[in-house]
Amino acid sequence: MEKYRKQMFAKLLEILSYDSVEGVAEAGAPFGRGNRDCLDFTLSLCKDLGFTVKNLDGYCGYADVGEGEPFGILGHLDTVPIDNNWTKNPYGEISDGVIYGRGVMDDKGPMLACVYAVRSLLDEGLTPKRKIRLIFGCNEESGWRCIEHYKKFEAMPADGFSPDADFPVINCEKGIATLSYEKDYCGTAKLSGGTRANVVPADCEAILPLSDKLIKIAIENNFGYRVEKDKIIMHSVGKASHAATPRLGINAVIRMLKALKEIEPDFKQLYDAFSQIDGSGAGLNLSDELSGGLTLNLGVIECAEKLKITLNIRYPVTVTEMQIINALDGCIPNYIATKSVFQAPLYVDKDDVLVKTLLSTYNDVMGANCTPVTIGGGTYARALSHGVAFGPEFPDVRSTIHMPDECCTVDNFMKMAEIYKEAIKRLCF
Repeated sequence: MEKYRKQMFAKLLEILSYDSVEGVAEAGAPFGRGNRDCLDFTLSLCKDLGFTVKNLDGYCGYADVGEGEPFGILGHLDTVPIDNNWTKNPYGEISDGVIYGRGVMDDKGPMLACVYAVRSLLDEGLTPKRKIRLIFGCNEESGWRCIEHYKKFEAMPADGFSPDADFPVINCEKGIATLSYEKDYCGTAKLSGGTRANVVPADCEAILPLSDKLIKIAIENNFGYRVEKDKIIMHSVGKASHAATPRLGINAVIRMLKALKEIEPDFKQLYDAFSQIDGSGAGLNLSDELSGGLTLNLGVIECAEKLKITLNIRYPVTVTEMQIINALDGCIPNYIATKSVFQAPLYVDKDDVLVKTLLSTYNDVMGANCTPVTIGGGTYARALSHGVAFGPEFPDVRSTIHMPDECCTVDNFMKMAEIYKEAIKRLCF
């Protein structure tokens, strides 16, 4: 991998320079122009490195090398939005041995590392015993329509991994529910907070009729506020994190609901139901031995003529969709469900050959003695009939995925690439 070190980091900065947040659809760019340009760049790079490439109408693309039964490496080029709390360049910079940029860990960087891992193996004169197909999705963070489109036109490899989670290896992913609800609103507040259901919201703004009581609330809760004519505009600040790990974040929407729950009964109802990340307020504190406990994130809120919320729930493998729906119907019966999207859990036995090969690879390269783990995150491994998530986050490193200043040290990026190289060698060469 050292041969490609300089080139790999140069290309990493290039791929990070694209704004890959889902944007306005246009011809040939169903997820926005920035997303399409990033896909074009990635496929062009793979072609230059000797892969056979194909663009599937801007929804996704893939790069192939080798012949025979395909082994899939599935990742994504799209990213979650960038907020105002970054202190480094969100479109890529290297500073003091650290690479910063939205997507450096989720998931542009790991996919690029896999590309160069395969190229490095080929340079050693090795011949793959099966086709290696790297699939680049463009809509993982907001719907998986890229994978749906892929499956319409191409056969999905049966086996593979997704470099979009944690090391040492993920043999269990909780189910994911993204649910939207709304009701008519007759109160006096306007509220907006959050960008995506799968991100713990870092900001929330409330606009209400001016009163001394609300000024006091703003001061007591350390909210920023300003007065405009007869209105007070309050701003709560939290800490963004991935909705799969809400304990790492501070939910700005929940902070605002707590502050205003004695002012607006609707806000009290939401606070009581959704302030606890274990789901206990909604009767959803569920767990099992295979995958642990449920987590809940109130990710987006809008309040004007309608009060709208979107929840992101990561649920244990033995929990059913109806258990979740029934619990929510019970705690917010005055709301109407407007959208419900469920992704079933993934579970692969720890003694499965794929799990054991990836685990031994990680342990051998790192000199570790780790065991498979469960995550609340959801990866493209679910698109495979026999797949798991594998890296890129190391067990002892603080996660910055979906956070400001998403980053990876140069040294850890090289370790990541070496692990992927060895894993691909054992599985495909």
